[in-house]
Amino acid sequence: MNEITRGQRIYFATVGLLALWVGAWGTFAPAHADRALPWLVPPLHARFLGAVYLSAAFVLANGLVARRQSEVRAMTLLITLWTGGLLVLSLFHLEEFDPHHKPVWFWFGAYVVYPLAGVWSLLAHRARPPTSDDAPLPTWARRYLLVQGAGFVVLSLLLLAIPSSMVAVWPWKISPLLAQIYSAPFLAYGSCSWLLARGRTWPESRIVVRGAFVFAVFALVASVLHRNLFSSERVATWVWFAVFGVAAGMSGAMQVRFLRRGLSP
Repeated sequence: MNEITRGQRIYFATVGLLALWVGAWGTFAPAHADRALPWLVPPLHARFLGAVYLSAAFVLANGLVARRQSEVRAMTLLITLWTGGLLVLSLFHLEEFDPHHKPVWFWFGAYVVYPLAGVWSLLAHRARPPTSDDAPLPTWARRYLLVQGAGFVVLSLLLLAIPSSMVAVWPWKISPLLAQIYSAPFLAYGSCSWLLARGRTWPESRIVVRGAFVFAVFALVASVLHRNLFSSERVATWVWFAVFGVAAGMSGAMQVRFLRRGLSP
């Protein structure tokens, strides 16, 4: 059976609702982000995390309306890497969590169950090979995804391995803990981008590409809203805005390209 099962849709809905909850508080009410996060962080941090979680919510909403296993395999890997990475990082920083703060229990409960469910889904459901009717990704899109994947994975590994050094070069002030927390979504998006660059089709890639677009756009909006925290004299500032600007432009261009292809006679 190649169709998405009811159990998978329940999984997507459950994870998506939590992602939407965190993303909404972080993006639209950053001063109260600790109602959804284990700790209160400054507004720019809250809005950046909000961008990350809103992109996840958007990805999972797309998964709910997908039909074939091939359409949700990459997004399932994305969520599994993301939640599994956050679980491991949290276990290494238990002293940072207040057990009397209710979101802490939701945090650990979610990040134990979600990656396990994701691994089970990847192992239990196989996707059929693409058909000749599936639109292939153009060469320029595959090359971009390869570069984006490599860049995000390298950034993630640096944030994970040498957080104190990365704090010094980050475009705004962060802590070593947040540096490592940020490594999880970068690893997830980077790994999936790299895999999708290997000659995949648009139906297999579109959900993750759409998620990357939402992530990039909301990250840019958060950065512009808090532009006073960036220094125009730092190279890191220009790199930050360039990377997310290019990510938004390229992922948007992919969607426009296939929308036009679908509308053409």
